[in-house]
This record gives sequence, C-alpha cells and structure tokens, in this order.
Amino acid sequence: MTFEVTEPILIIGLGGAGSRLAIEVDKSLGIDCMCISNDKKDLQTSNSIEISTKSIINPSVQLIRGCALDYHEQISQYISRYNTVIIMANLAGKSGAALSPTVSSICKEQNKNVLSFAIMPFKFEKDRIFQSGVSLKRLRTNSDCAIIIDNDALLDSNPDLTPETCYDITNKAIQCLI
Repeated sequence: MTFEVTEPILIIGLGGAGSRLAIEVDKSLGIDCMCISNDKKDLQTSNSIEISTKSIINPSVQLIRGCALDYHEQISQYISRYNTVIIMANLAGKSGAALSPTVSSICKEQNKNVLSFAIMPFKFEKDRIFQSGVSLKRLRTNSDCAIIIDNDALLDSNPDLTPETCYDITNKAIQCLI
C-alpha cells in the first residue's frame, strides 16, 4: 500500500498540543490549518471550531466526543475542499483522544488521504492509557498512514530527561517530519 500526499493539504490540530503543532507548521510551511478543541484557549487561528460541552466544566473524553458529533457537518464542509488531511493529536489529552476518531472518520467518509500524528501518554499517566488506546485504534483504522510518537520510549532511552523535555523533543521531531 502506498500513501501519496496530494495538494491541497489541510493540517488539523486537535486539542492543545495538536493545535500548537498545527499552527507552527502553518507558520513555517504556509499549509492551511484548522484547529478543533473544546477549550477556547487552544484555538488561536481564525480557522477553528470550538466544541461546546455546554455547561460541563471538566468534561470526559466520551462527552467531548459526543458533543463533537453536533459539529459533524461543519467539519465535513471544511475538509471537503482538500485532498490530503494531516491530523495532529496528543492522545494523552482529553480533546485529542476524544476528537481524533471523530475527525479521522469524517475524513475517511470523504475518501481523503489521511496522515495522522498521534502522541501517546507516558506510562505514569495511567488514567489516560485506556482512552488513548481506544482512540489510537480508531485513528489508525481511519488513516492511510499513522505515525505514533511514544513519549515513554524516549523517556526510557533517556532517563535523565524531564517530561517537559520529552514534549519539546517530540514536538520538534514532528515539525521536522512534516
């Protein structure tokens, strides 16, 4: 199986980390960028969709995913203009874990070329491992090519690194790959 990137290309950043990465790539390469999150702080571009979780202050992954279904048509219309979609998501975060299956499914429905970058949680983030695994399975199913960044592997091979340093290394590696 081959994967071919064809223009026009859209980068979608999901959640905080995904949105920051997408905006950085947009600045350096000038590729169209869209950010989707349930947290308004993550949305620092004009092309963004805030997933409203109504009055729930600390929503679960399942609630965010359910609320994202209300935005299916809006996301679908935006994606329809592109041939290739690059999805960036930190699956350790609630927004990234919640939105990556939904957005990748919309892309698959439209037969888009989908390249996904998924950042996995550290093993000490035990409460996030299950949800990230579920999201990763769905993301991989809906993507033509998935690149998984395992922060734990980086930390295991370099035990002196702090989690923050791992985040920086991971983010720079993703930017270089794109």
